[in-house]
Amino acid sequence: MHLASDFTILIAFSAHFFNHFYRISRLFGVSVFKPITLIIVLILFASGYWFYNSMVTPQEGSTVRVLNLPWQITVLDDQTLHVLDLDIGKATLADAVNILKSEYNLAWFENQDGSLSLEAYFIRVSMSGLRAKVLLELDAKGLDKEYLIKHSGKPEIQSSRTIKYPLDDLAQELNNRVIHSLTYIPVSNIEPELLKKLFGQPEESLAVNENTEFWLYPEKGLVISYSKRGKEVFQYIPVGNFSRLKQSILATVEHANQEKSAD
Repeated sequence: MHLASDFTILIAFSAHFFNHFYRISRLFGVSVFKPITLIIVLILFASGYWFYNSMVTPQEGSTVRVLNLPWQITVLDDQTLHVLDLDIGKATLADAVNILKSEYNLAWFENQDGSLSLEAYFIRVSMSGLRAKVLLELDAKGLDKEYLIKHSGKPEIQSSRTIKYPLDDLAQELNNRVIHSLTYIPVSNIEPELLKKLFGQPEESLAVNENTEFWLYPEKGLVISYSKRGKEVFQYIPVGNFSRLKQSILATVEHANQEKSAD
């Protein structure tokens, strides 16, 4: 990366540290302009620089200290994508539980077309200092609907007209289910300029409305949903299955256009 890009990203991470320190200093009535405060800020700034220098992607061929950041994506083959220490397409729910180290909820869905889907929602994930929520789409092949209903919690009707069934009682029984795709929702909002510095320029952009866009990276198996009013969402899928994710995105855009026309 160029020096300007490095500096921008460094400022973003350093600001995170400074914000926490500023709150603490206010709590104890310490002026942020005292010499000792400036020294601490400089130390934090240097720490941020060291931390960023550790964030080298595998593709760059340099020494790597951190390999589980959301923009560090490695395409292993058409059916396997490595991100967040997980091989999407091969790793299982049990692998995710071990790596993400977060409590999670398991649920299955009955879709409008009669198909079933299975998802695991990890509530508090923290990797390399970055906090997020993570949603896994799991292999639902061979699921017995009647057996699932018998062991499910109270069903919930979703806005998409699908029916959601909590399934935590079968978590151990289903922990060998393979991860088909992964959705990463960072806790902190990220500016679009920084997103593009980290992930690169998208191959295609699709506008949902004046506030929301989808950025498509088919060669990385990635779609970023950027919203001016909401959270950014990163969706990962093996590149060989990217067309399936794109079809879902196109359906969302088409639905939004139909609603706009109806108004």
